[in-house]
Amino acid sequence: CGSALWLYDPTWPELVHPFASAIDTDLPKPPEKVHLMLKYKANWVEPVVGKKDKVFEVYPEESIADWHKRTGMWVD
Repeated sequence: CGSALWLYDPTWPELVHPFASAIDTDLPKPPEKVHLMLKYKANWVEPVVGKKDKVFEVYPEESIADWHKRTGMWVD
């Protein structure tokens, strides 16, 4: 058994994306959520999508870093 700490995406090779579960401090509530890869969800899954949430059949054009910057969640 192991824990995933981060992921890599060749679309943005200069970025490392840590999983929230690998961060040991409280995180603020995000202003919106991104639901992606819905094209591959099981037919019985009904996503709970909020008014401000973004929905994508596959991946969005926006990187995770860009999302954090746009929503004011970016920390240097």
